[in-house]
Amino acid sequence: MARYRIISFDGGGTLGALSLQLLNRLARQKPQLIRQTNVFAGNSIGSFTALALASGRSPKETLQYFRDKILPAYSVSRPGGPVFNQQLPYSGFIEAVESFFPPDLRLKNLKKRIVVPSFQLFSPELNRWTPVLFHNYPGSPYLNEKVSDVILRSSAAPATQRAYQNYVDGFVITTNPSTASISFAVDKAKQPLDQIAVLSIGTGEAPLQLRRDTKGWGMVSADNIRPENLNNLPPNWGVLFDRSPNEPLLPFLQLVSNGTSYYESMVSSQLLGDRFFRLNPRIPNFSKTDPSVYPALIEIANNTNLLPAIQFIGENWN
Repeated sequence: MARYRIISFDGGGTLGALSLQLLNRLARQKPQLIRQTNVFAGNSIGSFTALALASGRSPKETLQYFRDKILPAYSVSRPGGPVFNQQLPYSGFIEAVESFFPPDLRLKNLKKRIVVPSFQLFSPELNRWTPVLFHNYPGSPYLNEKVSDVILRSSAAPATQRAYQNYVDGFVITTNPSTASISFAVDKAKQPLDQIAVLSIGTGEAPLQLRRDTKGWGMVSADNIRPENLNNLPPNWGVLFDRSPNEPLLPFLQLVSNGTSYYESMVSSQLLGDRFFRLNPRIPNFSKTDPSVYPALIEIANNTNLLPAIQFIGENWN
């Protein structure tokens, strides 16, 4: 049985409701799940879940706040976004995150270890941009960072929201932080791989695909597009207006974010074998910024067969 236990949460905007409801169901059946977890890792909206749990909030309380306060922040969008401008006014989301945590709560105050990816647009020390993995292991340079700031730095998705304190959403390096959490367990906690178990909870696997010929595709520029000409816009990597239900609206952006999730699961599984479990049910191609998908996500979570996950937890969390 593993002795070092990690729960990892993907990013996904409004789709975070799915992972939270899955977690609620698991926690009801396995009450020791949260208490016996050593590390919570999360990216983007998953960082909100991870740091809420690490601060002592329950899965039920976190989901209720997500439904009542976080989702409404996605309800107002600007015309043309995310193709032509920043899609979401960011002030509501900032206020919702900051209101959930005490203003002086810092990473060093958390009850559990955390790992949260983000991307810094300019590092004065390195004189370039760079990935950042916020954590609170002993000796971390981030121990005095505010919890709310770390979440907002990990959740500032390009095209939908503006950068926060010179950081953007961690999905530009990974949507699924499971492999990063394993590396910290080995390097910082000095845990051998055969003592580590990871439960990775996603925000839904959408059947995205591109079967068409992409010959000649480039990135579209807003400078040479007029709204009245959108119907005549050829297919391209930037935005795909003429698309089937399972094709991505933003091919390049969604290729990067979805591709890393599959990659991280593959690598984590290779590292841990049957001590890695991925819980990520199939969903329709829902928008990550549409709060109206909430009821459908809850229904999918409630109908998901959790027996394999329950068995995995029983083997590694007791």
